[in-house]
Amino acid sequence: MFEAHDISPRVGTRITISKADLTSGKYAGDIEELLKTRSALVFKELFLEDEEQLAFANTIGTVTLLGDDGVSKISLDPTVSDTADYTRGAFFWHIDGANDVYPAKATMLTAKTLSEWGGDTLIANTYAAYDDLPDADKELLSTLKVRHALEASQRMVHPDPSYAELQRWRTRPSQTHPLVWHHADSGLKSLVLGATAYYVHDMSREDSDALLCRVQEWATQDRFVYRHKWNVGDLLVWDNTGTMHRADTYSLESKRLMHRTTLEGEEALG
Repeated sequence: MFEAHDISPRVGTRITISKADLTSGKYAGDIEELLKTRSALVFKELFLEDEEQLAFANTIGTVTLLGDDGVSKISLDPTVSDTADYTRGAFFWHIDGANDVYPAKATMLTAKTLSEWGGDTLIANTYAAYDDLPDADKELLSTLKVRHALEASQRMVHPDPSYAELQRWRTRPSQTHPLVWHHADSGLKSLVLGATAYYVHDMSREDSDALLCRVQEWATQDRFVYRHKWNVGDLLVWDNTGTMHRADTYSLESKRLMHRTTLEGEEALG
């Protein structure tokens, strides 16, 4: 059984499928196509074990290995996740791997434990956001280059860092990317924004900040955004090459736990 129902006109599709069909790859082609056209895919209360999540992930891409396997624990609890401090940056719009040459192809989360309040995940379709831009803005953005760095996103969480923190952030790679991604395989265009976007090259800092703020505000309008309200066992998958995402605020003492798998990027930004 395979059923797909669009949640909203511009972003988000709910898929009904058995675990066996999902992990076998029987409908992998359909799922990949929906991922490209709908940006976010929801599988309600599948209750995937880690091995099943990896099996499914391997049907639609190459899993990014983390530790001993391809599943990482996303939590604000430092006893659960050694990246808990960086996870606070997930409250802001971002693209996974925006500091890399090849940003992740897709990301998936299975909900294990939920917060008592908040914690929704929001996905913004940056293909649709680009398509709806006025022509004048498309022309303005067409040649702009943006520097992406971990420092930019971490300053949102820690606006007054110590020198040691600043040096640690700067050990991570940073990249310059076009603000408009021209996708070679499809010919489509999407916006490359988010918390890692530090500044626009060849523009004053004041003008750069204003432009990035204005375009991100445009791209995160409700019509471009799917908000996922979690149930334990849900699986959410999104196309990381044509979206931004963020977690809605929840308590820093929350035991909220997601198991994440990321697919390796296949296309450099161009």
